[in-house]
Order: sequence, then C-alpha cells, then structure tokens
Amino acid sequence: MKRTTPWVIAVILALALGVSTFARHHQTPATVTGAPLPHAPTATTGIPDHITLTWTDNPATTQTITWRTNTSVKSGLAQYAQGATIPDTAPQVVAEPHDLQTDLGEYRVFTAVLTKLSPKTTYSYKVGDGKTWSERHTFVTADPGAHSLKLLVFGDSQSGVAEPIYGPWATTVHNAFNANPDAQFVVNVGDLVELGASEAHWDAWFAAAQGIIDTIPEMAVEGNHETYSYFFGPTGSKPRLWSGQFALPQNGPEELKGQVYSFDCGPAHFVVLDSQQAEEQGQQGTMLQQQASWLERDLSASRATWKIAFFHKTPYDLKPSRHSPEVRTAFCPVFDKYHLDIAFCGHDHGVARTWPVNADRAVAKPSQGTVYYVAGRSGRKTYDDLLSKPLHAFFLNPQREPVYLVVEIADQRLTVKTCGQGGSLIDEFFIDKKQDADSDSTRLPESPVVWSD
Repeated sequence: MKRTTPWVIAVILALALGVSTFARHHQTPATVTGAPLPHAPTATTGIPDHITLTWTDNPATTQTITWRTNTSVKSGLAQYAQGATIPDTAPQVVAEPHDLQTDLGEYRVFTAVLTKLSPKTTYSYKVGDGKTWSERHTFVTADPGAHSLKLLVFGDSQSGVAEPIYGPWATTVHNAFNANPDAQFVVNVGDLVELGASEAHWDAWFAAAQGIIDTIPEMAVEGNHETYSYFFGPTGSKPRLWSGQFALPQNGPEELKGQVYSFDCGPAHFVVLDSQQAEEQGQQGTMLQQQASWLERDLSASRATWKIAFFHKTPYDLKPSRHSPEVRTAFCPVFDKYHLDIAFCGHDHGVARTWPVNADRAVAKPSQGTVYYVAGRSGRKTYDDLLSKPLHAFFLNPQREPVYLVVEIADQRLTVKTCGQGGSLIDEFFIDKKQDADSDSTRLPESPVVWSD
C-alpha cells in the first residue's frame, strides 16, 4: 500500500477547511469592519469568568447565574444579599456543575438558581468556590404586577471572520445599555458568534458583553452560526457550546429544551424558537413541526396582554439568495391562529419590518396579523445585496454602523426604536392596542400586498 506523505495530508486538510468555510459563508457577499477586541483570558485559573444572568423560573422571585472556571475548581457557590453590600453571613446557594469540552480544553460551568427573592428589589451577588470569588455584581428582580417593560434586542453580533473580532459588538451593547440603564433584559436573536464550536469566539463575545449580561438577564436565541465549526459542514450539528454556556428555561419540546422555551415578564409572554432545522437535522428533519405543536399549546395557554416571539431566520427575508419557507410554514399559521403581536428575527443583518401579516398577506390592523421585525446587525458583518420586499413597511441596510432595538411596553402600547450604534434614532414604530393601529396604518397600500419568494 502506498504511503500518504505529510504534504498530501496537509493539502487534504486545507481543502477540507476551505470547503467547510465555503459551506458556511456561501451566502455572501459580506463585509466585515471594526477593530479587534482583545481576547478574554480563558479560565486557566480558578477565577470565575463568563458570568451571565438568565431566568429559568419566575423573574420576580428567582435569578439564575452561570459562570466558568477550570476543572480544578470542585465546587461553586453564589452568595447574595439585598442592597449594595454582601455581608460574610449572607446566604449562599450551591451551584450545579457540568464539564464542557471545547477546542481550547475542558472547562467547568456552574449554574446557581437563587430562589425566594423579593420582587422589585436590588440584590448584590458574587460567585466562586468559597475562597476565590468574583467581583460583586448587582441585579434587580422584576415587578410581577408591572404593566410596563423595557428590553434591548440585538441582531447578529458575529465577527464575520474566523479570527474572533468583537469590538463592534462590545461598543453596540455597552452604548445600548448606557443609554437605557432601565432595560430589564437583553435578547440576542441568534448568530451571537461566527463559529459556535470555537471557544475563542465565545471568549471574545462574553468579554465584550461583560458589565451588561452579569447585571441584566441574557435570554439568548440560537442562530445557524452557533452550529458551525472549522472542519464540519452545517448539517447535523448541535449548538453544543451555546447550550453548555447558557442556562435557559427547560419548558420547551423534550428534545429541544433550552433551545426552545417561553417565559412571562410584566405584561408580555415571550416565546423563543429554534429555526435551524437545516443545520441541526437536515431538510428531512422534524424539529420545526415539533415546535409548531408545542407553540400551539404554549400560545393558547397564555393570557398575557402582549405575545412576542424571537427566532433567528426571518420568514420574510431581505436577501435574494436565501429563503426560509419551511420556517414560515411551521410557525406563521400558529402565530395567525393565536395572534402573536410581533416577532423579532435576525439572520439577514438588515433592519426591516412588515405591515401586520396574516397568511402571507398584509392586513390593515395590528389585531389582524403579526408584525415581523428583522433586528439588523450588532456586530461587524454586513451584506451589500439586501432588498426591501413587498411586505416590508420599513427597510434599512445598516452598512454604516451597527444598530440595536429598544422595545418598550406601556400597558396597551408597544414601541420599538431602532438606534444606531452611536445612539442616533433611526426609526420609531408603535403598536397601539387601544386604537388598534400602528405607525404604518396610514401607509398601507390600497391594493393587496402578498408575499412571494
């Protein structure tokens, strides 16, 4: 048998990497801009990092905290107290650990759930092993009777290249939070990182968001890039590092717990869905229909004033080279049946919203349909071939700078502000339930507007 020489092996590996990269980035053209963000130090010591707040239970009376260390740390504790200080006698919660194997080595991830908290109360907390502690952080529990709410929504924060460059994402998230310190939580609508199997990308992403996601919860949404690695194509991959580093509600379909979930906060019911059937199961998969059955049960049980969904791939796309009819077929009829007010998506890196849509057709009143809102890009990757489609009442290709959305609910009125990274107001949209009207009601064309791929 002829022996394969080392240079042949090198060529084969290089070709494999190139094919894999092409498979991931076939939806070009894309442009990336921005200065590098210094890499976060990986957890080579016992000092906790990647400290993140989420909710896995009632936002008014619980708080979930995750963090990462190296595997030499055997136990984890979260210590907390009301107010601005943490006395030595303050209560401690024992964290649940799990080990996470990454391309940079094995780490230990801890999750602690604080319970029986007082609503509308500021708490301080720190995490560690009882000897080595993190810095002190704070959070505020939710008001269970609130009729108002503010949250920040971010489109794709991914770097856009194999090298992890998340400086633009750092600027966007910090500017957004500094301008809206009363925001109660954050939602990233997928593609948080460029390579979901690369811990270097996650290190850079978490470092960029430090100071925000340890103060208000990050209710994350999975995107297609969360399934990608260097050497494997985009089919049949699970978002292993994404799932391993975010503790999220476990009330979704059995095989998709943590990737699909719902929660209530203030006057709204929120649903998070996974649109990545093609990447996780292939075109013959059933995960979208599994979600549709769960979604019907979930939305039918909600009596919240507002119903809002988050998922990555928009049913009504902006990019000529790709479409997601399978997402539209699975989710949108359920939204129509139970009247979802608004759905926030990512994937296309543009900002766009539809008129209220029912059965792929624009309708006159918000009560008759769902508004689909693409959240733009919060990171450095742009597309130069985006197009406004017939159902879109607003469209922007944010080539100049990243953007973020500020979503505010005040009883019967929901407002979405699109802001540039530097804080400029680009667009303001509202839905008024009392008047059954929105910002675009007077501009709806008289002739029927119907979607077609």
